[in-house]
Order: sequence, then structure tokens, then C-alpha cells
Amino acid sequence: MAHTLMPSVVTHWLGARAIAIAPEQIAIREGLRAGVAVSTVMLVAWHIDMPLMAWSAFAAFWTCLADPGGLLRPRIRTMASFGLAGALITGTLSTLAGYHTAAAFAALGVCAFLCGLARVRGPAATQVSVLAAIVAVVAICYPRTPLGALTLAGLFSLGVLWAKLICLLAWPVDPCTPQKQACAALFREQAGMAFRLLALPHLQRASLPTRQKELSAWRRDIRHRIEQVRSSVEKLPGDAPVSPARAALLPAIETADRIFVTLIAFEHAAFSAPLPPETARVIRITAAALRRIARDIACGRHAPDSPGPYVRALTRLPAHANALSTRAAAWNAAALTDLQTAWQAGGNPSGDGNAPFTPSTLSQPLSPVLLRHAGRLSVAVLVAGGITFGLRLPYAYWAMMAAVVVTQPGMSTTLSRTIERVAGSVAGGILAAIAGTLCPKWLVLILIFPLSAATIALRGVNYTLCVTFMTQLFILVTDLVGSDAGWLLGLARAQNNIIGSLVGMAACLLLWPEKSTASLPALVSRAFMANLRYAARVATGADSRAETEQARRQAGTTSNKAEILCQQTSLEGLRRSENLKICTEILFHLRQLAGLASTNWLERAPHRAPAEENQADLAALRHFSTLLADPAHAAPPPEHLREMLLFLKQRL
Repeated sequence: MAHTLMPSVVTHWLGARAIAIAPEQIAIREGLRAGVAVSTVMLVAWHIDMPLMAWSAFAAFWTCLADPGGLLRPRIRTMASFGLAGALITGTLSTLAGYHTAAAFAALGVCAFLCGLARVRGPAATQVSVLAAIVAVVAICYPRTPLGALTLAGLFSLGVLWAKLICLLAWPVDPCTPQKQACAALFREQAGMAFRLLALPHLQRASLPTRQKELSAWRRDIRHRIEQVRSSVEKLPGDAPVSPARAALLPAIETADRIFVTLIAFEHAAFSAPLPPETARVIRITAAALRRIARDIACGRHAPDSPGPYVRALTRLPAHANALSTRAAAWNAAALTDLQTAWQAGGNPSGDGNAPFTPSTLSQPLSPVLLRHAGRLSVAVLVAGGITFGLRLPYAYWAMMAAVVVTQPGMSTTLSRTIERVAGSVAGGILAAIAGTLCPKWLVLILIFPLSAATIALRGVNYTLCVTFMTQLFILVTDLVGSDAGWLLGLARAQNNIIGSLVGMAACLLLWPEKSTASLPALVSRAFMANLRYAARVATGADSRAETEQARRQAGTTSNKAEILCQQTSLEGLRRSENLKICTEILFHLRQLAGLASTNWLERAPHRAPAEENQADLAALRHFSTLLADPAHAAPPPEHLREMLLFLKQRL
């Protein structure tokens, strides 16, 4: 349903503008669970007139967020860990806050530091630790006597148990749904790229920025999706009950990667001249096959006969003088046939589907990166709390919550999370202020269900959308149990989130800043060498298909990294930098080189090297390997970049 609401062309357009959105990850059943869990608790709290029971509602919501999905046993363990940690933190910090503010803040700093270190336990522990830190910053704003803190911890545990019951028993979900939907979205994106080629205008005389954007955007997005989905599926355990899905999805991803070769070759040809009719026919059949496979995977069907009609259509195409269309048809038919064979065998014929699995939740060595992150998180939470308490701002925990969520181990992640958090908080605050001002209490109570459901359902789709609905949820719940007007709550939420987000970003910038990552020229030189190796393997007729495939993947991933950094550098106001202009042009020509290499690979007769070995690429590979390995230069100087650009212009 998600792909019908937002076509792949729209998601690609947004992705090309750094707006990450994954409509295929809408989790309707998980949203319904959260809606029931939170709204029923609030209904009881409103009926018995017990404002403090909002703690149970928040605990139920956080438990739904802590639910990692997937297999039952890890889900139970994760939610139980959050429940125990949250109850302990609630009782302890609430008691200390009632005893002395300084003691409570000291305990909060220690708690935030330990939560930051918990990332070593893996993704599930990371989510639990973030939520535990959020519980801590809220608990410190509820000072109680020991007995009152015990009551607060009991209400928290009640909400956790209720949400856990709903999550485990209501609307069961296939544990492999995220991987299946992501794989289906990959095939839809490839089909969108294929259909786009049929209407691609002749851009030979267009400006360099236009051609560079058109040529690289789709390739970058699809290569990123392929690697992301492959990594996600490979993390699935090889034993029942998810092994059939793992064994079926891995060969599907391999098929998508193989067909991607022909799409790159077709795109390279389309930028040179209009595509001939025989090539357009191959593209139409391939795109139709990709869409059919996407529908089957999304519905959980792995029918071996599904690709059959498209295989027959491709093999029946008459041979043409156009070697590209003939070889591409044979190439895609072979890829689809291998997928048929894998699905007939119940998985990957090579046995990869039942490969040993190492859980990703095992402990990892404690790295300096995580130690610095834990320190930053602790300081950011305390500073955000100090500012809001010092200014006597209401609902100070909203600022500290923002600091917890925004502060990430990497600066680039922190920056994007800050922008998304602020945008979502402002938008949600405005909407909640309108609803809280205009709607009667009974209608606000009804709104709790859709807001809870939408927040959880959209958490894997887009973070800004998730924060927008979550902001409305928190404000309206507070409105139900408090005395402040809706517009005051919206204003308080927005300003506190801005304060906390800015504090978190400042902590990452100023406290133990991370060592500078590879510069743009360094990443461009790596992409240059990777693409040159791929072109050299194809040009010299290397026989190993697996090694050529690996070289192609490496060329795509290194080009992606360099292009992303190039975009970020451009956004930082360095558009007029000479190095940036050279790097942009090099990356454009590298995409052309990869397209030419893919075309040559397809047009080459199978199992036969070319009559004359092309030594130019090998000579260039040796020359630039020596040139760029100079230990005196951490990054290639401008003269080396200009030499790379000159070679590419002459080569193409």
C-alpha cells in the first residue's frame, strides 16, 4: 500500500534532496498496538481523574518504541530490560530529586553516561538505553518522597506490562516484514529507473551540474539500497522461522544487483543518443519483471514461476546488430532464471541462506568513540537541564529529552537529527496548540489513539514525520492531565526542543570533537581508483565474474560516499571552491566511466577475452596507484586532481 501512496519517482526526488523517506516501512499493525496501549491507559486516567497515571501512558508508549520487532524471544527480552531499567531509574531519580536537586543531577549525569556506553551491546540495547535516558530526564522533574517515588515506579511498570501484553498478543507481524518491504522497494526503484530511461531527454548539450545530477542520483540511491538491504537480510538468523525468508531474499538481492549492470549500461547509452527500439523493448520487459517481483516479495510470495514469462520474452527477442540490447536481454534473462532456480530450491542454491549467523547484539570492544559519546551525552543533558531549570522554564524535561535524542556519536548524524527534531517539534507544536485550543477535552482524548498509532507507524518512514506526531501526542496528553492552555504547551514544547537540540549539537562540536574524516579530495581519489580498477578488469577481459562484480560494487559504493560528501560541501557554502568544482567534474566522469565499463562488459562475448588487451587502463592504474600513495600527502593536492580529470576526459 505504501508504494501506491508515494510512487518511487517521488521518493527518489526527495532522496536526491537529502530528505530520507521510506514509505514501504509504514508499520500499521505496530501503530494500532501503540494506539490501543496508550489511549486505553489515558481513558482510565481521565475517567478516575488521576493525572499521575499519565506516567503509565508514557511508559506504554516508550515500551512500544522499545519493541524491536522480529523474533519473539528477543522482543520479550528487550521490552523486559526496558521495563526493569525504567522502573529502577524512575524510583531512584524521583527520590533523589525530592531529597536534593544537586544529588539528583549528579545521578542523572551518571545515568546518562551509562546509557551512552550501552551502545556497545548493539542496536536493540541502543534503543533501550536512549529510552532509559529519556525516563531519567522525566523522572528528575517529578520529585517525590520515597513512597511517592515507589508509586511512580509502580505506575511506570503498570504501563510497561500493559503495552508488553498488547505488543506480544495483538496483531501479530511477520518478523521479516521490514526486510521484505525494503527488498520490494529496491525492485520498485529499479523499475522506476528503467521506465525513466525510456523518456530520458537528450542531455548531451545540458550543463555539467544538470548532467551530473541526472546521471548520479538514481545510481547512488539504488546502490545504497542494494547494500543496505543486503546488510539487513544477512543479519537475519539462519534458523527457523525466518530462514526461508532469508534464503529467498538473498538471491533476489543478487538478481537486482546483476540487473543493475544493464540499467547502468542503458543509462550510459541514453545520455549519448536516443535509445533504439530494440533496446527500449528490453527495458520495458525488464521493468515489468522488476515490478512483478516487487509485488511478490511485498506480499510474501516467492513463486518460482513468477519471472517465467519475462524470461521467455527476453530469450525470444531476435538478435540485433545492437550488441548491447542483445547481450543485456541475455544477461537479464540469466539473472531471472537463476532467481527461479533459487526459489524452486527453497532458497539460495549456494547455501548462503542457511549460513551460520552471528547475532549483532553481542558485546563489542568499548571504543574511544563511545566513551566520548557517553561523556558528551552526560554533559549535554546536564547543561540542557541547567538552562531550563535556571530560566524556570516549564516542562524542562522536554529540553533534556531533545538533548538525549539529538546527541549522536557522529557529528553528521547529530546535525541532521537536530534539523529534523526542530522542524518536527515546531510543526507538531503548532498543530497541537490549535487542537488543544479548539477541541474539547473529550475530543482531545479521542485524538490520543491516532496520534500514538501514527507516531509508531511512521518511525521507520521519516524521523521528522515521527517527531511531528509525537510532539502532538505529548502535548495533548499533558493538556489532558494538566491545567495549561494548549497554545502554551505548544510554545513550551517548541522552545524546549530547540534549546535541547542546540545544546546537543554544541556538545558534539565542542566536547572531544571527532577526528576529521577523510576529505573530499581523498574520497574522490578512492572513488577514482575503484572505478579505474573496475574498468581495467573489464577492458582486459578478466575471467572471474565474482571479482569483477566485487570491483563494480566497490566502484559504486566509493562513488556514493564521495558524492554525498560533495553535496554536503556544496551546502556548506563552498560552491565556488576550485577543488569542489574539479571533484564534481571528476565524479561525473567516473559515473560515465562506470557506465562505459558496464556497457563493454555486456557487449563482450561470453567466456572470451577481447582480441587485443587494452593496456591503457592497467598503465593508468599503476601510475595513479604510485602517485596517490605518496605518504607526503594525506589528500591528493590540486595538481593530482587535475591530472585525474585530464585522464578521464581523454579516456572518455
